[in-house]
Amino acid sequence: MMTISSSIFGGAPLGLATLLALAGLLLPPLVAADEGGDEGPVLLVIQGRLQAGAEGIYQQYLAGTQPLMAEYGATILMVGSGLDSEHAGEAWPINAVLEFPNRAAAEGFLGDPRYLELKKEYRDRAYETLNLTLVAGRAPIVRTPKQVAEEAFEHFRHGLATGEWQGFLARLSDDFTFRFPFGRWQGTHQGRDKAAEFFPYVSETFAGGLIIESVEAVTAEENRVVFEFHDRGKLRGQPYENRVAIALEVCGEQVCGYREYFGLVGPPPSGD
Repeated sequence: MMTISSSIFGGAPLGLATLLALAGLLLPPLVAADEGGDEGPVLLVIQGRLQAGAEGIYQQYLAGTQPLMAEYGATILMVGSGLDSEHAGEAWPINAVLEFPNRAAAEGFLGDPRYLELKKEYRDRAYETLNLTLVAGRAPIVRTPKQVAEEAFEHFRHGLATGEWQGFLARLSDDFTFRFPFGRWQGTHQGRDKAAEFFPYVSETFAGGLIIESVEAVTAEENRVVFEFHDRGKLRGQPYENRVAIALEVCGEQVCGYREYFGLVGPPPSGD
């Protein structure tokens, strides 16, 4: 992110005619989107305050920048006045966000001799305080429930093998619920604190570790992902082999539900 002292736009609420003139008369951009070294759109965030009685100078500045913005492919995404709130910082009277096709276009606009002349003649005289920030725009990184579940499953696999459950527990939501089919923990339980008791208990039961030898299928439907696998180990010193299906329910970036289903190979384990 680049911060530049001063500003280019924003301010008193703009009339419909001005907005249409700025947003609707854009020409093809002067700088192509794949030039200039940096790809992708760049946002210019503007916040500031006008000098008292400078509205007329400000309007002259806006009129002068319109054709130049069009040349560089600038699009107005938002204009408005700041709102006072105990939950936010200073409320600026002038706020605007412009989008350029890339960094080269944004830098070209700000450094264009015609713009620098407008800055000297109007902008610097109109504004009392001004801030400009250039932001490299990109789509937010959003993972699918399957991706979140697969990452959590690798930590689950590690926990079974080693007894180290911190990585898996860190991916559980506070309201995490889990269901186990039999034994001391049979039934449904809620809370990450309960999970922190249950999974180490599994490791105590399989003191030498429980090894997932193969994952036979992974099925995802909406926010539920089912893993079918074959594991092997020793249950209280006795050979143990199992075919298991677990369903992980995903809420955002966390696992919020766990359901386990057994398909034992050989006789069922005794005790809890």
